[in-house]
Amino acid sequence: MAGPPPLGELPPGYASPDGSAAPQILAGSLKAPLWLRASFQGLLFSLGCAVQRHCGKVLFLGLLAFGALALGLRVAVIETDLEQLWVEAGSRVSQELQYTKEKLGEEAAYTSQMLIQTPRQEGENVLTPEALGLHLQAALTASKVQVSLYGKSWDLNKICYKSGVPLIENGMIERMVEKLFPCVILTPLDCFWEGAKLQGGSAYLPGRPDIQWTNLDPEHLLEELGPFASLEGFRELLDKAQVGQAYVGRPCLHPDDLHCPPSAPNHHSRQAPNVAQELSGGCHGFSHKFMHWQEELLLGGMARDPQGQLLRAEALQSTFLLMSPRQLYEHFRGDYQTHDIGWSEEQAGTVLQAWQRRFVQLAQEALPGNASQQIHAFSAATLDDILHAFSEVSATRVVGGYLLMLAYACVTMLRWDCAQSQGAVGLAGVLLVALAVASGLGLCALLGIAFNAATTQVLPFLALGIGVDDIFLLAHAFTEAPPGTPLQERTGECLQRTGTSVALTSINNMVAFFMAALVPIPALRAFSLQAAIVVGCNFAAVMLVFPAVLSLDLHRRHCQRLDVLCCFASPCSARVIQILPQELGDGTVPVGIARLTATVQAFAHCEASSQHVVTILPPQTHLVPPPSDPLGSELFSPGGSTRDLLGQEEGTRQKAACKSLSCAHWNLAHFARSQFAPLLLQPHAKRFSSLKAVLPPPATQAPRTWLHYYRNWLQEIQAAFDQDWASGRITRHSYRNGSEDGALAYKLLIQTGDAQEPLDFSQLTTRKLVDQEGLIPPELFYVGLTVWVSSDPLGLAAAQANFYPPPPEWLHDKYDTTGENLRIPAAQPLEFAQFPFLLRGLQKTADFVEAIEGARAACAEAGRAGVRAYPSGSPFLFWEQYLGLRRCFLLAICLLLAGTFFVCALLLLSPWTAALIVLVLAMMTVELFGIMGFLGIKLSAIPVVILVASVGIGVEFTVHVALGFLTAQGSQNLRAARALEHTFAPVTDGAVSTLLGLLMLAGSNFDFIVRYFFVVLTVLALLGLLHGLVLLPVLLSILGPPPEVVQMYKESPEVTSPPAPRAGGLRWELPPTLPESFARVTTSMTVALRPPPLPGAYIHAASEEPAWSPAATPAASGSSNLSSRGPCAATG
Repeated sequence: MAGPPPLGELPPGYASPDGSAAPQILAGSLKAPLWLRASFQGLLFSLGCAVQRHCGKVLFLGLLAFGALALGLRVAVIETDLEQLWVEAGSRVSQELQYTKEKLGEEAAYTSQMLIQTPRQEGENVLTPEALGLHLQAALTASKVQVSLYGKSWDLNKICYKSGVPLIENGMIERMVEKLFPCVILTPLDCFWEGAKLQGGSAYLPGRPDIQWTNLDPEHLLEELGPFASLEGFRELLDKAQVGQAYVGRPCLHPDDLHCPPSAPNHHSRQAPNVAQELSGGCHGFSHKFMHWQEELLLGGMARDPQGQLLRAEALQSTFLLMSPRQLYEHFRGDYQTHDIGWSEEQAGTVLQAWQRRFVQLAQEALPGNASQQIHAFSAATLDDILHAFSEVSATRVVGGYLLMLAYACVTMLRWDCAQSQGAVGLAGVLLVALAVASGLGLCALLGIAFNAATTQVLPFLALGIGVDDIFLLAHAFTEAPPGTPLQERTGECLQRTGTSVALTSINNMVAFFMAALVPIPALRAFSLQAAIVVGCNFAAVMLVFPAVLSLDLHRRHCQRLDVLCCFASPCSARVIQILPQELGDGTVPVGIARLTATVQAFAHCEASSQHVVTILPPQTHLVPPPSDPLGSELFSPGGSTRDLLGQEEGTRQKAACKSLSCAHWNLAHFARSQFAPLLLQPHAKRFSSLKAVLPPPATQAPRTWLHYYRNWLQEIQAAFDQDWASGRITRHSYRNGSEDGALAYKLLIQTGDAQEPLDFSQLTTRKLVDQEGLIPPELFYVGLTVWVSSDPLGLAAAQANFYPPPPEWLHDKYDTTGENLRIPAAQPLEFAQFPFLLRGLQKTADFVEAIEGARAACAEAGRAGVRAYPSGSPFLFWEQYLGLRRCFLLAICLLLAGTFFVCALLLLSPWTAALIVLVLAMMTVELFGIMGFLGIKLSAIPVVILVASVGIGVEFTVHVALGFLTAQGSQNLRAARALEHTFAPVTDGAVSTLLGLLMLAGSNFDFIVRYFFVVLTVLALLGLLHGLVLLPVLLSILGPPPEVVQMYKESPEVTSPPAPRAGGLRWELPPTLPESFARVTTSMTVALRPPPLPGAYIHAASEEPAWSPAATPAASGSSNLSSRGPCAATG
């Protein structure tokens, strides 16, 4: 007998049935990939058979393990801290923040509450007295907010941030100043007298009405109190701060107001002020020198004339500054108001959050519904509330999404033929995926990966859509088992045929999400890692537990039970007609049978010594394809449909117990084979001051730092000293007759910085506090810093220096006679200091990146000069990661595409096919990027994660078609058509399931979720469907690799009639027209008008027809299916 044929002539997907055959295949192998894949499929076959043998145990243990992991959700932590969500651990920004906290402590800065007013009619000008009046109404309502906590009442004056409260020796004046000192409120109302109404402090003096900022004239008050107290130092302080008449010297927004002070410029004229003119250049707080609010902090949508004068604006903004929890705690620690409540920093934080929430609520309700303006209030607590609400799991949407998926899976897997129905399998599969998702998230919680808004809002639905895809694929394959497959091998057969595809898609998805974790943002990194772990759990559930579900369903069908309602017996059965060769005669099979996708199976049996036998249809038997099939007889092959959704039409002689509806003769596989594939494969279908964003105080100057304030103060007291020295009020031996500033300069000028001889009076006339070049003498720097911090609280507050270590306290006493006041302790060398600068025009990510790069460059330049510096603030905290975002994106995409190529090449064992898959995936990513641009979604961190994940998700739509093409026989067109026939239904179902999972995202209350996740992922699913079922088949039909298995011939024209078989056996002969390595085997053939029943399924036998069974056909075990089990494989 002839020897074994070359491996290239073996059927695709061939797997060795036992270990003895493998060495023989390898010995004659010309294609190692086939052997490797056969080995891998052999492992999957063994796994499936083992699962089927112990399906009950596997299901129980699997559910137990996944359920135990799901309990990890009890320890899940939801992270809502923006800093923890957005700043990468160990990054430059993280190190800078850590250094700042070490020096200043947690939350050293104030918090901002904003009130934004916009017109209801877009484009309307808000620079009118009426619009400012409405803004005053809202701001006044917000400033009167009070909350009661811990038995105390907390109003704005108690918790607001106050800049530089001075220390005054006079106790009465000190108490009055403490009560009156205004809160820092940046508002356009400060340009007018009405800005005083927002300040809630008041003081009482005998014989006067309550002193408030609405009636306080500081200059007049000091004149009245002058005869009763020494207020020279306080007067100088106010003069240096340029307080003047404070608010009472400003125009009234509504001069008809009865309380408009007589000192207001428009009090007598009663003319409304020109709002645009008053707001031009910004406004000032009570101090003109230290409290200047720039236009950009107060107005939005500004328009100017050609000369730069302000004409109009479209928004007004007021900002209320509150103390931080630590500042509030320190302020009231030891105070009589809090001594009985166990005052703590946590309580201070609770007070601030309660006040902020009440602030937002009342501000938004301040204006009537019919007002021409609308108010938008925002506070630090608002952001926290949004993040908490954003991070909460919506039980309604989760349950609704999973119920929708359950309904879809059940309905699409139900059959009119109860023995073929898989509704219960669909239900169990979706529930299994839900458990796998929960177990994956529980494992993430046990591993310490914090949850965030993306985890709770997106991942449950995305993982459901991705996980159910593989459920549909296995369920499809399970219904395609070749006739005659032993009952105990059905699950092994299913895993052998689909396990490679499931492994490819799952591994690529995991790799994709792991690559997305390269994005340097903790929230998105956690989301990517959690998605990868959930996909891994889905993979384990689909490969280990779901086959057990299929095995139990097989047992149900074998026991003739109804689907879903498995307690009831099934009245339906599968039918088959056995047609012997002599019955065909010289006639033809009716066209109607071919149109009903009738399959012709040639069953052969060979001896154990044979390796490959080709059986041939008798030449007198012809199958006529339907005229509507453009691919002709190429498509009519024993391929079988991927999924028999509905029953096929039975012959007139069949007497079925259950008949399908007339509309049930169509299925996705039939559509793909007879309409979609021919249409697709037709020939025509193949073819800093330098920084642009910096907002300086005046329009042409650089930002002022604390060094500017310090130097200017030194120059001012030096000028006062020079004046006092020239007039003789200060001499070498006395400064008591001089001014306060002159006395301070006297004390500084005599400092030497030497601990042994700290004073040198000869320096009074030989040195200056600031030299001609504007430099401060080094030996004087830290001594002068102590004096400045103690003597100029308003200037220090305006500088916002936050020195660390803080300079020591030192109190100037001009009348000290002991001389001890001359000894000034020097401040310790500074380890930390800062200065503020404002940024403007930051609207797009590119603007932020440009500003950050400019600030970093300026800091780097300072570092080269010996001063280590770094920028800080919200833009640098949240946009720093965007500096390298494109690099991370390109790196992740390149690594992922390379990894996808490697994984596909390794499992498919075809670099050619892997290259085509990677090409299609790259096209999908580029197209998704372009569509995002059309949708107005710019490249940011979240779109980057989705773009990277799109590569893995896209594998779901491409690898099944590619694998089907790779293992098919015939021409390029035929292989592409067969691949579509077998994969069209599962790929379509997978896409629909993904879309159903994403559909729940459309119901999110957050536009962010709808825009960035639902819309983008929906577009991705549609692109995947288009590329997987349209573009890839065309590319494969043109550029696809050659078939792995070449069928040497289909029929022998020299044979006119099949030899009659010997009685009781088969007759072998070697005709001269056939290759020496082949023998002809002739046996009976069966034309199945319906798929052969499962082994053990109930057969409704007709009286004139023998019932089909594996035993009825001796050669059934040698079926021509690619994964047949028996002594050898045969093709037909």
